[in-house]
Amino acid sequence: MLTFLALVLLGSSCSKVQHLAFYESSNIVISQDAIFGKDSAMLAFIEPFRMEMEAQMNEVIGHTTNELLRKQPDGPLNRVVADIIHDYAESAVEKDIDFAVQNYFGLRVNSLPEGPLTLGHLYELMPFENYLVVLEVSGHVVQELCDLIASFDGWPISHGLSFRIKNGNAHSIMIRGREIDPNKTYRIATNDYLANGGDNALFFRDYPQISTGLLIRDVMIDHIRTLSLKNEYLMDLGRGNRIHIDAP
Repeated sequence: MLTFLALVLLGSSCSKVQHLAFYESSNIVISQDAIFGKDSAMLAFIEPFRMEMEAQMNEVIGHTTNELLRKQPDGPLNRVVADIIHDYAESAVEKDIDFAVQNYFGLRVNSLPEGPLTLGHLYELMPFENYLVVLEVSGHVVQELCDLIASFDGWPISHGLSFRIKNGNAHSIMIRGREIDPNKTYRIATNDYLANGGDNALFFRDYPQISTGLLIRDVMIDHIRTLSLKNEYLMDLGRGNRIHIDAP
């Protein structure tokens, strides 16, 4: 759509102010024949960069023993990602982390495949530049968080946290093997998107963030490369589901 704007100048004693007086619009249909062909010079210019990028994205950085699925309320990919976030946060801040949480659609693929893992797989999984941060929040906020996760039918959570969902609410919340204490302070690892209130996690915005300076995608890549150096595979460690849904 091409829009043509006619501006009428209205004078005043002090200055001239422009006001939108009226507008007209029309549609122009562009036929297939009018579309220009590919720019061969431009394609030739970008080809070396494209080839270099493909080579980087096709680099094998590790392996999986079997397909890792993203599922709700819980799944192997959920657990693997959240556990890695937990462990790297603990190392970065040199403090105990009670648990880690990652929003479900922060993981952008349904699974990581069985077999070789490429750098491209990790960029597809996590295309966003999300940083790993740590928050210290009250048990009341953890209850709000678990209720939010329940309303989404489950997010990736690490070892250290488990709960049940009934009628869209969280209950039987356990943190490091103990019932949640509303008045206790808990240390949580997550991404800066959630920490800034994304996906309705508005309760986090009142708490200062401890920055690790680490991109979560880079943390994942580093973990997989480290496993590969030790001839180990990326896998769900079999700790079992952390989130369960009760029958209505």
